[in-house]
Amino acid sequence: MRKAIIVDDHPFILATVRMLVINAGFEVVAECDNGIEALQQCESLQPDLLVLDLGIPGLGGLEVIRHLRERKNACKIVVLTSQNSEQFTLPCIQAGASGYVSKNDNLSMLTDVINAVMSGYSLFPQVSAATGETTAAGTEKLARLSHREMLVMKYLINGLSNKEIAETLSLSEKTISTYKTRLYTKLNVSNLLELADVASHYENT
Repeated sequence: MRKAIIVDDHPFILATVRMLVINAGFEVVAECDNGIEALQQCESLQPDLLVLDLGIPGLGGLEVIRHLRERKNACKIVVLTSQNSEQFTLPCIQAGASGYVSKNDNLSMLTDVINAVMSGYSLFPQVSAATGETTAAGTEKLARLSHREMLVMKYLINGLSNKEIAETLSLSEKTISTYKTRLYTKLNVSNLLELADVASHYENT
């Protein structure tokens, strides 16, 4: 079974995240409430996934990410934080995280983000142009998609049928068809090849 470590200093959040991570198919091998212990546990246990709060004592979340990447630790890192996404999304991307979930959103979305991240995608909130950063047009379009739309897109370009996706996500085929139409409209594509081309902006980043 894949291994996960959770780092958060709020007991209620920790308990909720633990349940979601287990439901995503992971064994939670350690829980930490500070950055120093998080680094030690990651070095010792070599998890596949790290769910990490930014505002933790000892060593901040961004520093934890940077240290892990400097040490060539290959675990996927999903940031789960109440920090302002406009301010922290780009630093998280630059440090080497793979996903970002706000505690102000529905925490159940964490499962979708973990699934997408473990499949090779990076998922982050859209960053305002006011930050002065510029991104490729395809990436900007992808940033406007919901986590669920990103997940449906991943399954589509991996060759799953509407029926198979519906069964995987416990949704109806009609709902998946609606997501597919919405994806084509939002991304201005007309077939799966074009969809896969746009999706390549987020693959393995």
